[in-house]
Amino acid sequence: MDILSNPYLNVLFNALISGGAFLCFVLGLATLALKYPRRSVPYLTLLCFVMGVTQLYAWFNLNTIFFKVQWVNYIFVGANFLIGPGVYYFYKATGDEKFQANRRTQLAFLPGLFVLILIPLINLVAPQVMPRDPRQFFYIGEPSFIDVIFSVAMIHNAAYYVKLFMETRPVIAANSEMKKNGGLTAFLMFFGIITFINLYGLIAYATRDIRHFYADSCIITLLIVAFLIFSLRYPQYFLRVKPES
Repeated sequence: MDILSNPYLNVLFNALISGGAFLCFVLGLATLALKYPRRSVPYLTLLCFVMGVTQLYAWFNLNTIFFKVQWVNYIFVGANFLIGPGVYYFYKATGDEKFQANRRTQLAFLPGLFVLILIPLINLVAPQVMPRDPRQFFYIGEPSFIDVIFSVAMIHNAAYYVKLFMETRPVIAANSEMKKNGGLTAFLMFFGIITFINLYGLIAYATRDIRHFYADSCIITLLIVAFLIFSLRYPQYFLRVKPES
């Protein structure tokens, strides 16, 4: 029996995941249209499109839509490595007026680019090791190297969230205004949620229940909606009224 044989659950997952992908791409295009974006916006643009891709692939897997060229089915694996550093540098660029991207910043995105290149190469050199179905482990219990890399991606991203939390919390905690208006609480809740989302995928592997992955994608959709509302409420974090002199 299919893991997602419940039709109501299937409809719910389909609606939320496809909606999340759509919102990501719309928000990404909107950031490209900003006339005077802040220095943090390029990282937001990257995050929007990367998360849109991961949501889209979740929808593909949910609906058993696979490409004949096998490595194309796993673009989301390499893309996932970009989320952690994307979030980290987005917040660094937003909160630190002195922030300037440097070589170290560029190197942070190297693992994702490496995996994006590695998987097609493996497909070319040893196509027999490529799983035919990204959901293989959850259906027949046979893990592949893709599952290992994807698990590493989740841990990799969580490490960036913890790093950012440790660096940013003392600064925000020292801000009496943020304490008063609840900004510190919101900050702590955000990092708790985003770290939980990232590690929740490991629960799917531990329980061998793919529904956790799809539920994870649904939670991400809700987070995207919250972020969209925040960006509309506080546009000053994303848009300069005029170019910096």
